[in-house]
Amino acid sequence: MENIKNEWRKKTWSIPSLLGSKKDYTKIINGLIQELSLEKANNLDDSPIIDCVLEIKTWRDYAPFLKSVGLCENYHGKLRLTEIGKNFVGNFSLYNLASLMHEKFKLFGELLVILNREPCTVREINEKLCELYKLNWKNLSNVRKRMDWLEVLELIEPIGNNKWSILEKGKRALSEWLMVTPELLESFEQEEKEYILPEVPTGIANLIQELSDNPSLHIERSTYNLWAPSPNKIENLRKILNYSCEKVTRSEFFKYIGDEFNLKSSSIESMMPFLKAAGLLEEVGRNIYMTTSEAKEWCETGSDIDFIRILHCKYRFVGEMVLYAEKDVTRNQIYAEAKKYGLNSEKARWIISFLVESNILEEPQYLHLKATSFGMGFIKTLPLTNCSWYEQKNDEKSEEVIQEISHPSAHVELFDKLKKAAIDPFAEGKASGVAFEEEIAKVFKYMGFEAKRIGGSGNTDVVVKWTDQDGKMVVGIVDGKSKTSGQVSHGDVSDVAIETHKEKNNADYVAIVGAGFSGDTIKNFAVKKGIALITDKELIDIAQSSRELGLTTQEIAMLFKTPDGLSNLEDIISNKQREKNLIKEVVSTFKKEQSALESISPRDMFLLLRMTDNSPSMEEIIKVFSLLSKEELNILKVYRKATADENTTYTMFNVRSSINRIRMISNAIEEGIDYK
Repeated sequence: MENIKNEWRKKTWSIPSLLGSKKDYTKIINGLIQELSLEKANNLDDSPIIDCVLEIKTWRDYAPFLKSVGLCENYHGKLRLTEIGKNFVGNFSLYNLASLMHEKFKLFGELLVILNREPCTVREINEKLCELYKLNWKNLSNVRKRMDWLEVLELIEPIGNNKWSILEKGKRALSEWLMVTPELLESFEQEEKEYILPEVPTGIANLIQELSDNPSLHIERSTYNLWAPSPNKIENLRKILNYSCEKVTRSEFFKYIGDEFNLKSSSIESMMPFLKAAGLLEEVGRNIYMTTSEAKEWCETGSDIDFIRILHCKYRFVGEMVLYAEKDVTRNQIYAEAKKYGLNSEKARWIISFLVESNILEEPQYLHLKATSFGMGFIKTLPLTNCSWYEQKNDEKSEEVIQEISHPSAHVELFDKLKKAAIDPFAEGKASGVAFEEEIAKVFKYMGFEAKRIGGSGNTDVVVKWTDQDGKMVVGIVDGKSKTSGQVSHGDVSDVAIETHKEKNNADYVAIVGAGFSGDTIKNFAVKKGIALITDKELIDIAQSSRELGLTTQEIAMLFKTPDGLSNLEDIISNKQREKNLIKEVVSTFKKEQSALESISPRDMFLLLRMTDNSPSMEEIIKVFSLLSKEELNILKVYRKATADENTTYTMFNVRSSINRIRMISNAIEEGIDYK
């Protein structure tokens, strides 16, 4: 029973499209397999050669379907056959492909059970599947795609009056394939209710208790990128950590992972920050790694739940995600909630994959997630917090940062005027909305854009222009909505007017700025129309970061891009802030340690800083050293050159005079811009 349940959970709801005519499906797949057997897929943008098919796409177009059914895999940027794919070479049959698709996609073969009872239309099959399996499919596309394939693979046929009937091959499949019935699914749920949580190992229990006793630790939970080899990500992580339970050198560690999972060194490098941030791996000496004591406990128990326990203590929105999904939610709803915890959609997607793999979340239907009964029981054992707690702490932290930064009074006044005008349409004694529109234009100018208030009937409020990376001029229009209630609703926005203004100004992007936005209608409208919704607070925060962190207009312009522009800009700001913190920490450490060490290498600095709050990677430190040693800055000077960059030693000198020179250049440039 456990194996059946696990196999069902591994299946996916969605069948990727195979581009091309339905009548060519089998020719395309057979042709692709033959080409792969000859190792012809070395460039994903090339097109394969397939006999008797007129319109042929690229390997990149075909890859999603081939990988979803397990026929090929990506290896160092090339496609190659899996063991399953190799078995199809010279032995291709429609029935074998159908059997493979049944193993990969939910309710593929189960559809035949319905047709075996009586011929049905597509709509009738959809209604019966939804009723039996408690689905909420909004249209017929899921059933239609399955039936297209069952027809192509000769398991069903049309018999007139829009009805379909099962063929002999379909009846053979019913006798040979394992079908998951609604009753069997119910038994899975019952089994979850009876599932007993494994006992918590001592070290992991201490992590949980520490988080419970000290809620302030929640703010320290990581928001780093997550990465692990696929598939079976949790099991693959455990294999990696089993290897490093005893001390292992960096070269040995990388070689093992590369050989075991066919990974490039760059991919392994990208996984290292996650292993450290998740409390799974630590560096115990120069280029010497070892599994943490808590991760060793997980390796010993072999329980996926112990991994999730560690992950919850180290990463935000893990247990909280399960609670949020207590009732059926969509992935997009989870992504939106994740942003409140400081996580973008990609990071949330990784956490979802871990929770689904460990049977804490399940996918009741395509793009939907729900906590299992076992998952709900599990999170009751964890200390949880909520997004408002993070928002409060982040607001407090932002206030501290703002107080530390010395902004000229004119800038403070600019931001204050924007905040006041956002909730006072007649601010500064001007006509309705005028002050708000003027302040919006000023803030964009402050950030380095060409910005102009237009206003008036029949045109947009503010036009913003900037140059992209290729030197092309880009135009965005901004509609300012000043409301005494502090909330802009859909009724305040005219989609006809916005489209007219966009066309009139030949604009690439549209944004609406207001104190806040109420209701799902305006948010759904904005997503549908590709309009960015920006609050005055978000605009001020970005403006402050632009000056403090040296953001480019191309980076700031991410705020115009929907649906993830603001989230991506937040990541850029976070990375820039981290870069600033690391520069400050490296210089401070140099000042304290240079007299004792004479000269310092990136490797020395890495070991000095590895237990600090920032815990920078070797690559980050090398990047800072490279920046500070540039001739234009001249803060660091090479003392002894080594073959490896990380072992080259540096000294710090003439810091004050270098700072004065940098300040002089900065002032001269700023005065030049303002020169009239």
